[in-house]
Amino acid sequence: MWLHEQWLLMVAIACLYLYDSALLLFHNELVLEARASGYVVSGGSAIELGGRHVFLPNPCCPHRALARLSWPHGGSAEWRPERWRRARLAVSVIAPWTWWLLGLFFVALPLALCFAADIVLLGWLLLTYLSIIAMLAQVWRYRQALGLTPRAVGALAADALLCAPFALNIVRKISLRQAAAAPLHAFAASMLSSAERVALAGLLRERIHISLDHLEPASESSATLLAYLDQYQDDIP
Repeated sequence: MWLHEQWLLMVAIACLYLYDSALLLFHNELVLEARASGYVVSGGSAIELGGRHVFLPNPCCPHRALARLSWPHGGSAEWRPERWRRARLAVSVIAPWTWWLLGLFFVALPLALCFAADIVLLGWLLLTYLSIIAMLAQVWRYRQALGLTPRAVGALAADALLCAPFALNIVRKISLRQAAAAPLHAFAASMLSSAERVALAGLLRERIHISLDHLEPASESSATLLAYLDQYQDDIP
């Protein structure tokens, strides 16, 4: 019976983590996942939930920043690439904490459960929450570089402290806030390599052509989408 309860606890933690990680993307949205070598472009899975595409970032890599962008309208003309680069540098200080927490939840906790001793589980719980508090202290320290108001830091802290598995996604949540003001074309021009722009242009062509099938050929919306796609024509193989 005790072993069964252990598995249920681990499954519950994993489900909470994945639930908090997942994004539901509209047809005109995509996600750029930052990696050491560049970015991976994704429009989410073919599976739709409520008419939106499900995107689930790699659960083993909670340290990777995400940018959620939309077209043809979206972002602000005041967005500056330097702000994103500065935020990514600040996030890199916080990222190791997500690895540490991942180890605490999915390595240390199963080991602690094997002992079935209250003192061991209490020690794990104390270490986990001290780690979350230390991570949040780093977020507060770098809040200006991250462009976070005290209220925004408070919201992140409430999520992480009220539901500890949500703390694993703190880098993703912070980076999504940073990229929210970025226009897709400006972000692509300043951040993506030529190969990544090709992947982006291919995804845009596919999505825009699907949208055009549901619009009148001579409508203003159709013309807007075609004009937007023209900005990426050089990148389409």
